[in-house]
Amino acid sequence: MMDVIGGHAGRAAEQMGPDTEVAFKDVSGKGRSVDDPAGWKICETRRGPNQQITDYPVVLGVVRVAESCG
Repeated sequence: MMDVIGGHAGRAAEQMGPDTEVAFKDVSGKGRSVDDPAGWKICETRRGPNQQITDYPVVLGVVRVAESCG
């Protein structure tokens, strides 16, 4: 998996392609649903950066663009 940490969640999902199942998880602790990934940035991934994807979905841990990963 490419290193997408710090990147735009919507673009990262597009780059992975339509055959890659992607799930978004709000990692701010606020438990918000991520209906539109366009306003979110990536703080963590499961599989990690530069690791081969072996199971799905790929989980992108995200926060709102204006927030810090903290």
